[in-house]
Amino acid sequence: MTTISNETARNFLVNYQNLNGYGELVGRDGAARYMQKVRCVQFDPLNVVGRNPDLVMQSRIKDYKPEVLFDLLYKERALYDAADKMISIVPTEDYPAMARIRQKTVEQLKDILTWRKSLGALELLDEIKEFIRVNGAQPATKINIGENVDSGKWGHKKLSSAALDYLYHCGELGISTKLKTHKVYDLSENLFPLEILKAKEPFKTERDFAKWYIKRRIGAVGMLWNKNGGAWLGFYVSDSKLRTEIIRGLVDEGELLEFQVEGSKESFFIRKENSSLLGKPAENNVAQFIAPLDNLIWDRGMIEELFGFKYTWEVYTPVAKRKYGYYVLPVLYKNQFVARFEPEPCKGKAPLQIKNWWWEPGIAVTDEMNDAIKDAFERFGKYLGVEVSKDALKTVKIKRKK
Repeated sequence: MTTISNETARNFLVNYQNLNGYGELVGRDGAARYMQKVRCVQFDPLNVVGRNPDLVMQSRIKDYKPEVLFDLLYKERALYDAADKMISIVPTEDYPAMARIRQKTVEQLKDILTWRKSLGALELLDEIKEFIRVNGAQPATKINIGENVDSGKWGHKKLSSAALDYLYHCGELGISTKLKTHKVYDLSENLFPLEILKAKEPFKTERDFAKWYIKRRIGAVGMLWNKNGGAWLGFYVSDSKLRTEIIRGLVDEGELLEFQVEGSKESFFIRKENSSLLGKPAENNVAQFIAPLDNLIWDRGMIEELFGFKYTWEVYTPVAKRKYGYYVLPVLYKNQFVARFEPEPCKGKAPLQIKNWWWEPGIAVTDEMNDAIKDAFERFGKYLGVEVSKDALKTVKIKRKK
């Protein structure tokens, strides 16, 4: 088995994820090209300095603005919201291939509705579809069909909302647009091309689907090991026995390349078609601010192994137990995580403020790194459409190497 250096592995991931400078990825076309490669970006509704998908895009796409992704989703319909790695954004052309994920999701939803004593939602499906057919796209707040229920802390309070969620995950409804984080539902037939909706699933067997889906998940990150972790969340991919069997088969067939990394006992896998990036340096003087649920750091354990960077998203950690802060962004410089910072929530056009900044242990800050981080703040401000306050840069307390 081939062994590569730790630096080669880090360079591969940085270059694959287009974090070593923007290259040719610019604006709308750049965002579309990135999605064609990774096929999945995780969605999260929290908005401190942009939502997770926008933070992912701003670090990879030159001149990126949040409306780029919004338009690709809700105007062009080149992308759509779907269950994948949790709730994600996915190319619309993958819709037929994702039929088994929709099926597994609604099976799980039936179990959840049973547990929440909300199975009555399934009796409302036809009535809700007819309501939308007559009245047009609607948010959940405008649909009050059926009764309210006590479904527990996390459940829908309205049966109609639970029914909407079911119809969305089975594919009969899609998202017409979003009002901040609130979905506006419409019939899928009004949103997607009929050839997409009527296309048959392209896989003859469940194993054929699993091979496609597991290889696709590796492509979402670029390089993965075969250990349970955040990158392997979801149906099929979380089944370690099935995953191991499929990965071994894909290696034998030449679809995946397997290698070891110096300093690690684990095997790592990349898609054969991405092998040309192995050995390419990450030498540009570039710093990037990384999203909490960024594809690069889906597998926290693998990132700690390869980069020596331990990251926990503490947004759901009680305040007294947080080591850093509520919404903390890692700072990547070239092929190394050098710092992390907690931005103040961005409100309107007020200048961006930094609540806290932490350098990683042992980091020697050079003039080049200093310049790259300042440049990253300039780009981040342009993405947000605000100035970066001078006080914010003072908070960073950049120290030049003597």
